[in-house]
Amino acid sequence: MRKGNRLRQEQAASTNDVRGAIRDWLADVNAVNSFVDKAPNVSSSQASQALQFAQREPGDLMVLSRICGVSGRYTAAVADLNNVFGGVLTNLQSIVNNPKTAPTAVANINKIRCCNVLPDLDVLWREAAQRYRIQGQVQTTVPRPRACASAKC
Repeated sequence: MRKGNRLRQEQAASTNDVRGAIRDWLADVNAVNSFVDKAPNVSSSQASQALQFAQREPGDLMVLSRICGVSGRYTAAVADLNNVFGGVLTNLQSIVNNPKTAPTAVANINKIRCCNVLPDLDVLWREAAQRYRIQGQVQTTVPRPRACASAKC
């Protein structure tokens, strides 16, 4: 096998990879949603747990970003996630370091997630499931925390 062919095979996401990434990401989203729904009355240890879940999400993004032949919306959603997601991690770390920052940090997290991350995931999960014909096997609508109902994007 030539090196170029091996590289293409390593970069392609399998159906199992995509299914697993969406399912894992759903668990991570639900954990962070639960955390922000409890805010601002949160502890450093709760923030640390939410941070651990959130830190797994870029790995799932790597899997879904390897999908070829997707729409321009999909590509834009991947790019946006790469640009904004660090803000979620930074704000969670801020709460871990100092729980008194929770009100401001959670407001920042909610703005990033409600206005960018979660809508981007709607595009990624739906299009990835369609591309790999796994609709009905994975969730394609991203759950929102309560704060998204009143978010001004």
